[in-house]
Amino acid sequence: MKTRLMGTVLAGLVLMAAPACAQTSEIEALRRELAAVKEDLANLRATLGRPRPEVDLTGAPTKGNPDAQVALVEFSDYECPFCIRHFRETMPMIEKNYIATGKILYAFRDFPIDVLHPQAVKAHEAAQCGLEQGKFWEMHNTLFGAPAQHSVEGLEATATQAGVNLAPFRECIASGRTTAGIRKTAELAASFGANGTPAFFIGLVDKARNQVKVTRAISGAIPFAQFAQALEAALAQAAVKK
Repeated sequence: MKTRLMGTVLAGLVLMAAPACAQTSEIEALRRELAAVKEDLANLRATLGRPRPEVDLTGAPTKGNPDAQVALVEFSDYECPFCIRHFRETMPMIEKNYIATGKILYAFRDFPIDVLHPQAVKAHEAAQCGLEQGKFWEMHNTLFGAPAQHSVEGLEATATQAGVNLAPFRECIASGRTTAGIRKTAELAASFGANGTPAFFIGLVDKARNQVKVTRAISGAIPFAQFAQALEAALAQAAVKK
């Protein structure tokens, strides 16, 4: 009888304790969720409080509509495989749908990562030397089209193919006068948080200051559909501000 009574009492205590244990577990779960929400809010405040970068277009090769309100700025490396893939697969569609139509301004900025690609800086110097002769885009396209030919001899062959006058090209390369500017734009990209190539910045053009006020940053060779979505959002924002 006593044994049965003790069993009944113990069973009752277990039943009474079960909801209390469950309640404690739920409270702990809620506390963890609340802590996660607080962390997310802190991160969001930090992001919103951080000033958006402004990309200076001074000296940057550009194409598209010079009066466009939206710009796409690419920081890239002529030897980066992801940059090459973007150039071959995605850039033609951006060119067709947004640059050639005059919807946006496109700018290219140097971001050679010579730790990974030892010949990249020379390739960017070659493009800048082409720019001095008004042949930047010809050099740009040829360099991306022949990424394995960035030796001195290969770059001269690229220059010839791009229609660049070799004598001033050789003098430009030998002088090294474009190197400092290339290093500066690479440092600029890094200061914006870009830690790899290609890196893209989409934003609204401030014509008075010749800058792009960045509204969206994109990292990597993403599909065209994602670029289109980001560019359309920027165009819609620009239309509202008119």
